[in-house]
Amino acid sequence: MVTQRRRKPELALVTGAAGGLGSATTRRLVEDGAKVVVTDIDADGLAALADETGALALPADGTDREAVRAVVADAVARLGGLDTVVAAQGAAIAGTAAPKHADAYERALDVNLHGTYHLAGEVLPHLVDAQGSLVLVASTAGLIAGPPGTVGYTAAKAAIIGVTRWLARDYGPKGVRVNAVCPGWIRTPLGEGAMSYLSQREGIGLEEAYALMAAHVPLRRVAEPEEIASCCAFLASGDASMVTGHVLVADGGGAVVDASTIALD
Repeated sequence: MVTQRRRKPELALVTGAAGGLGSATTRRLVEDGAKVVVTDIDADGLAALADETGALALPADGTDREAVRAVVADAVARLGGLDTVVAAQGAAIAGTAAPKHADAYERALDVNLHGTYHLAGEVLPHLVDAQGSLVLVASTAGLIAGPPGTVGYTAAKAAIIGVTRWLARDYGPKGVRVNAVCPGWIRTPLGEGAMSYLSQREGIGLEEAYALMAAHVPLRRVAEPEEIASCCAFLASGDASMVTGHVLVADGGGAVVDASTIALD
């Protein structure tokens, strides 16, 4: 028996919506006809997105459980329910395993993992009611080692994959699908921080830095935010009605490359 009959999301919440991927996902869901509530700690960026798309902005700190609870309650009250949630909050907080970076590690876990955990706990009862879908944004850093100096980010994204699979198993019998998207490099403000560093280090332009980063990616380019938003929209839609517990890698093929064979290219 098919329990999720809606073709596309109708009542959606997007977190981390002021960021490049979150804003692209918001635009896609609105274009698909959904009523969307957006949240982010960046109130100004959120307001601009709301003005552009017509989404309802509810700024909040996603690492604060009480703030997340209030946002979800407000979203449900204003929309009349929730059938789709995309958790796109995240930040690449620099830090290594050295003791002096312990605070950075904890902060990376708070933003990238604990905030997602808090959100899931608040939205899942509503998704059970709606037989809905939860999409968690992880990263290829959760599958392979992330860039240098991102141990907390890497640990958090790997944990999100584990949380995705556990939630899919636990909530599948209740009619809720839970999936993850693992992007590689994307043209977002977060990604451009790394590209700017590479550009300065190598004495090259930003576009050359992107090309250098993608030199051994099979598709030879990084993703546009809209491409990853399409992956989120697919997983949230009725077209993916039999898909749960899945980790969708969207990295242009980068994760399939064996580093020991690059010299042969």
